Order: sequence, then structure tokens, then C-alpha cells
Amino acid sequence: MFLFDTSPSQADTRLDYRSHEEELNRLLSAAVVSTRFRNLLLANPEIALASGYQGETFHLSNEDRNWLLSLRPASLVDLAANLVVYRQESRQDTKVAMPVEAPHQYVANVVNFKN
Repeated sequence: MFLFDTSPSQADTRLDYRSHEEELNRLLSAAVVSTRFRNLLLANPEIALASGYQGETFHLSNEDRNWLLSLRPASLVDLAANLVVYRQESRQDTKVAMPVEAPHQYVANVVNFKN
């Protein structure tokens, strides 16, 4: 007889974690493949989120949920365009400041590589 530990471990919870971008991708993918879900999402996103898609639920952060509920896109293309802008704006805080000049060792390597 085999015995398995079915209690959740730290590794298990990390595997089930989805980033907010993955959840928004799942939502958009469901809207692409299902006309019914797409129409519901465009007409009433709150009900679409509560209903889920084919038994799957969407685990959006409060920020992502509020953003989605504030939209009134006319089409799926409009929703996708808004999503691109939203992602770009949400990444502003996480961008790393890069130096204006390249470090000298990299410049020297590039010059030597070309010769």
C-alpha cells in the first residue's frame, strides 16, 4: 500500500500561484475562444468574472478587478488594447533604472568583437 502526504506544502502552493498577467491572459483567452463568454465579459464583466469559464474561475487582484470593471470596451479588440496600456502603466513602478552609458567593459568587448 502506498501512502501519500496530501497536505499542501510550500512547493505546492508556489506551483499553483499565477501572476496577475497570467490571470488576465486566461481571461482574454476565454473571451477569444468563447463568443458567449466574450459577450458577457463585454456587457457585464462583473457577472462574467463571477460565472467564470467552463468551471474555471479567474483570480484577479483587487487592482486588476477594479480596472476591468471600470472599462466599457466596445469589442474584444478594444479590451485587448486597453489591457496592453494597463500592463505598460502597471510596469512603470517596477522598471529598473538603467545607466545612460554602457559599462566600459561591454563597449570594449563589442569593439573587439567587430574587429
